[in-house]
Amino acid sequence: MGDKSVHVYTETDGIDEAFADILSANKAKTEALAELGIEELRLGLYRVPVPLPNNPLKVLNSYFIVGKDKTTIIDVGFNHPDCEKALDRALEALGTSWEDVEIVLTHSHPDHTGNLDRIWRRWIRVYANMHSFQEVKNLMDIQSTVFNPLLRHLSDSGTYDERSMQKRNANRYQVSAELLPLKNQPDLFYLSDGDTYRNGDYVFQVITTPGHDDWHICLYEPIKKILIAGDHILERITPSVMSWVNSYDALQEFMNSLRKVRDLDVDLILPGHGKPFTGIAERVDYLIQHHKDRLEELYSLVAEGHTSIIDIARNASWRYPDWDDWTLDQKFYSLGETFAHLIYLVNEGRVTLTITQNKRRFFIADQWDVKHVD
Repeated sequence: MGDKSVHVYTETDGIDEAFADILSANKAKTEALAELGIEELRLGLYRVPVPLPNNPLKVLNSYFIVGKDKTTIIDVGFNHPDCEKALDRALEALGTSWEDVEIVLTHSHPDHTGNLDRIWRRWIRVYANMHSFQEVKNLMDIQSTVFNPLLRHLSDSGTYDERSMQKRNANRYQVSAELLPLKNQPDLFYLSDGDTYRNGDYVFQVITTPGHDDWHICLYEPIKKILIAGDHILERITPSVMSWVNSYDALQEFMNSLRKVRDLDVDLILPGHGKPFTGIAERVDYLIQHHKDRLEELYSLVAEGHTSIIDIARNASWRYPDWDDWTLDQKFYSLGETFAHLIYLVNEGRVTLTITQNKRRFFIADQWDVKHVD
């Protein structure tokens, strides 16, 4: 009879099998994450792409921190089934579930918050720099008193008729409010400047950065040198800064907020849209200079005799020409940004604002006395 090899089982076999199982599980997880476009940025910190249907931004970066005791989701996307599906699939691929989730919101805009109406469960804690979404809705109602007359002016001038404005949901504030997570009204845990948010080895400092949004925050991890920036600083996009209220200088707030983060010791900036990037001081300097240049351009337009918000916006330089052919959506942003820059010039004392019968006019300060007529 020939020799028969006999395998003697040892403890090493069990270890080898367990190790093989771990390798197999890790490979399956890596493949699942790659299929979903999920990127592990640091140990336990992931960038999850959330689609934004019918929106030029296309994708929101939602950041997941998977700790031992909980999973933190930072920003959640629109109130849309595709956004809900993206988060569901990410949790599954990362081996966690909604039972373990806490949510942090960088700001109030619907592409960062609206999905709460779909995903929120009563046990999920939601952290933000606001006390409730009713605050946002209330501000929109106030601001619409400025925006709606501008829409009527566009209609009267023949740019749009009333029917087309209704068809295109011209009342932008109403549309935005409908996208806010107002159905469930989750209780919000308030984050103020200097607070900390922890998950495992990650200890983030909360930095309030109003400007792009009144309730905007960034999350700074000084040990790991990471800044989760929301929409405060984007690599290739200039964040919109809009205002519709005479007494609120949104651009000054934004500039102050940029300077607030400029000198942070940061190796990695995680934006709400676009790829992670580096070079925070350079990007901040660029954004500040961009707005300084814009201020000079609008000042020159006022000096040339353009006095209404619409006339100034129409004659300003934009990435896309033919302002009159823009959609109402595009006009909404351009008018809000124009108004924010003009209010900055008013507060500098270079331009004056007059208001008569809800019509706002801007003039060079050395030509007119400052007067506000309600």
